[in-house]
Amino acid sequence: MTQNIDDLAARPPAERELAEARRILACIVESSDDAIISTTLDGVITSWNRSAGRIFGYAAEEMIGRPVSLLYLPDHRSEIEILERIRRGERVDHYETVRRHKNGQVVFVSLTVSPILDEAGQVIGSSKIARDITETKRLREQEQLAQAESRAERRFRKLLEAAPDAILEVDADGRIVLLNEQAEKMFGYSREELLGFNVEMLVPAAMRSGHASHRAAYTSDPQTRPMGTGLELKAQRKDRTLFPVEISLSPNRTEDGLRVIALVRDISERKQSENRLLAVRELFTAELAAKNEQLESRNREVEKANRLKSEFLASMSHELRTPLHTILGFSELLTEEVEGPLNPKQKRFLGHILQDSRHLLDLINEVLDLSKIESGRLELQLEPFDFASCIEEVVSAIRQQSETKSIRLENRNTFRGLLNADRLRVKEVLYNLLSNAIKFTPEEGHVWVESLAQNDFLQVAVCDTGIGIPPEEHEAVFEKFYQVGDTTRGVREGTGLGLSITKSLIELHGGTIWLESQPAQGSRFSFTLPLAKP
Repeated sequence: MTQNIDDLAARPPAERELAEARRILACIVESSDDAIISTTLDGVITSWNRSAGRIFGYAAEEMIGRPVSLLYLPDHRSEIEILERIRRGERVDHYETVRRHKNGQVVFVSLTVSPILDEAGQVIGSSKIARDITETKRLREQEQLAQAESRAERRFRKLLEAAPDAILEVDADGRIVLLNEQAEKMFGYSREELLGFNVEMLVPAAMRSGHASHRAAYTSDPQTRPMGTGLELKAQRKDRTLFPVEISLSPNRTEDGLRVIALVRDISERKQSENRLLAVRELFTAELAAKNEQLESRNREVEKANRLKSEFLASMSHELRTPLHTILGFSELLTEEVEGPLNPKQKRFLGHILQDSRHLLDLINEVLDLSKIESGRLELQLEPFDFASCIEEVVSAIRQQSETKSIRLENRNTFRGLLNADRLRVKEVLYNLLSNAIKFTPEEGHVWVESLAQNDFLQVAVCDTGIGIPPEEHEAVFEKFYQVGDTTRGVREGTGLGLSITKSLIELHGGTIWLESQPAQGSRFSFTLPLAKP
């Protein structure tokens, strides 16, 4: 030791100052509460202070010479980005991330990373200062939770005060411990006059003697239920006037024991209305009978008009399809260029005619199907058929639509057997669902169909990676004329009848259809159809 001091003293002043500065710096690094780690540009650890061992659980001899990625979690793409920034000579300040402790636990850290330069100013490594913020994050989360609870309590208080009914909370001894503003208005007492007093003061004097036993009976079997079922209940105001009420009771188990929440509704106006209605009903019984007969006659007229409407729609659909088939036929003949070649502009115009004519034909067919379903004239041609060949035909027919949007269309059908159904209508169902999936899936997406036999039914699913549907719209999508929203092209398309017709066709077969979907997570339409009996 004396020799080292002598050697140090024998050095030139500049070297002594540098050595002293290095010693002080080493002391600072070792005494720091933060982990201080240096690495090469390849991520190999070259230094490791005492706090690094305390925070991450590894001793210096365990980590020096090993890759710093030992501390990373499996997904550490952001760490690669940080390393790229260091190589460019940039500095990263207070970057919050996670590291893995030796025992496998997650450590939250605030990371500051700086480049280490050589004498020529070239980046040769990185210096990392990691501060353990696990406890800070926990406290921050607790604070956020407390703030959320406080906001929830304020919202609850606002809801309580805004309620149209009187709300009272009563403890096991019958004392009022909570009430809202409507309770003050309804009973004519101030809050101070009610809090802490027995709830019997709001019960008519003639019934107070038995009210305590009713409370005890409810406490022995607390359930959410109306009070006094079948009875006409009344309450008493401060001025001792009585008024009719409805009361709902709910148990509330708290740290202080069981409490009962009572919702009291003043039904004076309703009672008056009921009495007036009763008088009117007795006075005009004969007229009501006549009105009922008129209504029945009108219902029959409405049913007749509805039937005529369906027949008219069916007739008009047939009449519209006849000239439309002519347009389609001659347009297709023109595209074959049998009568002579077409120039590019003529081909483009003809393509628009064909596309819009086919779209119009689809719309007319949907209206025709709907009119048949509503009028009960749609008959299914049930027969056993090979489901695998049926689904392959639909996939082949719709593949051009998917290729236009670069969507991967996949047939995952594993069922090889007979299905007892109307083959044409099953193809219509599959075509509708696959067409919708492609319509609402962005380019480069994925659409597939799969199936699974379960007991006497075949379950088929059409899935996509499209824009998805909010849960609150899952029932509405099967209603007539309902459209979820814009397609991936930004406009609404079709009549909104496709899913309604699809649902009706499946239910006519004795099957069911349902939807599983979330926004931006794709959709899965599943339905069942009966299998052919052996």
